[in-house]
Amino acid sequence: MRFLLTTFAWPSHYYPMVPLGWALRAAGHEVLVASTPSLVDAIITTGLPAVAVGKDIDIAGRARDGKLHDHERWPTDPNRLNNVQQNLVKQMSHTMVDVADAMTDDLVRFARSWQPDLIVHESITFAAPVAAEVLGIPTVAHTVGMPFAPGMMVKKDGPALLPAYVRLYQKFGVAPRAAPSAWIDPCPPSMRMPGETTAPRLSVRYVPYNAPGAMPTWLIEPPTRPRVCITWGTSAVQMIGDAVTGLLSQAIEAVSSLGVDVVLSVNAATRAALGTVPDGVRVAESLPLHMLLPSCRAIVHQGGVGTALTAGIYGVPQLAVTQFSDQMTVGDVLAASGAGHHLLHDETTVERIKSHVVELLDDQECRKAAKRLQREIASQPAPAELVPNLVELAGRRASART
Repeated sequence: MRFLLTTFAWPSHYYPMVPLGWALRAAGHEVLVASTPSLVDAIITTGLPAVAVGKDIDIAGRARDGKLHDHERWPTDPNRLNNVQQNLVKQMSHTMVDVADAMTDDLVRFARSWQPDLIVHESITFAAPVAAEVLGIPTVAHTVGMPFAPGMMVKKDGPALLPAYVRLYQKFGVAPRAAPSAWIDPCPPSMRMPGETTAPRLSVRYVPYNAPGAMPTWLIEPPTRPRVCITWGTSAVQMIGDAVTGLLSQAIEAVSSLGVDVVLSVNAATRAALGTVPDGVRVAESLPLHMLLPSCRAIVHQGGVGTALTAGIYGVPQLAVTQFSDQMTVGDVLAASGAGHHLLHDETTVERIKSHVVELLDDQECRKAAKRLQREIASQPAPAELVPNLVELAGRRASART
C-alpha cells in the first residue's frame, strides 16, 4: 500500500513521524514524505524518500514579528486564555492556513498522480486533509507529543472553521474536513489534557529521532561526576535570536558553577550565537540527545516537547525554562508529574536555575517520578504496532480503487 506522510517545513514537527515512516517501510509498504522545499534535505537524511511541494513560508519571521515569546504564563486549560492569548492563537492559526495555502496546489497535484491510500500528516499541516478530501481517502493526524493538539479535543460551542481554511477546500469544490479518521498521539497518557477527542486516538510510544550523528569517544566511558545536559532545541535561536541566548547563557553559568560534568548540546547556529562559554563546559554540537541522555543525571532545556519526551525515555529529571506558550504547557505538565521543575523566562536568575538543578540532582522523589514517566512511555505501543491500524484504514481506499 501507499502511505503519504506530510508536514510543513519545520524539523521538530517532522521528526516525531520518522519512526512511523520507518515502520511502514519495514512492513513492505511504499512511503513518501511531502513538504515544502526547505525540508527536503532533512527528510532525506532520515532515510525516507522526499517530494517537494509548494513554496516555503517564513514561519520564524512571523514568530519574531508577532512576538510569540516572552509573554505571561499560558494556562493549561485552552478555554481559559485571555484576550491577548486568544489573539496569539488566531495569529498562529492564520499562519498555518497560509502555510497550507502555499502547499495545497502542488500537494493535490502530486497526490492525484501518486494515488496514496492514506495520508498521515503532522496535526497542523492543513494542506493534507484538503488533498485527502479531493482524492476521497482517509487522513490520520500525527501530533508531536504535546499534552493537547489544536483540533484534537471536542469542545462545546467551539469556534467555527476559519474562512481561510474553508476556502482551501472550496478551490477544489469539496467540503471542509473537520477531523481526521484517527489521531496518532505519542504523548504519555499521564501528561495529556483531559477530554474527548474528535476521532479515535491511537497511542504510540515516543521514539526519539534527533537527527543523525556519530557517537563521540568521550561518551563511551561513564562520567566520573554527575553529568548535566544543557540544550535549547533546534529552532529557538532562528525564531527569536538574542532572547534565547540570554536565558541559555544564564543556564550555562548556573550549571557550570556546580562542579558537575556539563555538556552543552546545541546546533551550529546556537553555538555561534553564544560566543565564548566557560571553561570546563563540553560543547557537543549537533549530538543527538538520545545518545547523550542515558549518561545524564539531569537536563536543563527550553521546554520543547521533543526534548522533554526524549529525557523522559531515559528517566532524566528535567528543568524547563520556557518562553513560548507550548513550552510553558510542557513545563507545567512536567512539574505536575513530579518528573521536573519549571521556570518562566521572567522568573529566571543564575541563582534560581542553580538552586533548581541542585534539587534535581538530590531529590529522590523527583528521580522516582522521572522513572515512572520512563516506564509509562516504554509501555505504549511501538510504531510498528500501529501499522495494522493504518493498513486497515488504507485498505478501505485500496478496495474501492480495485
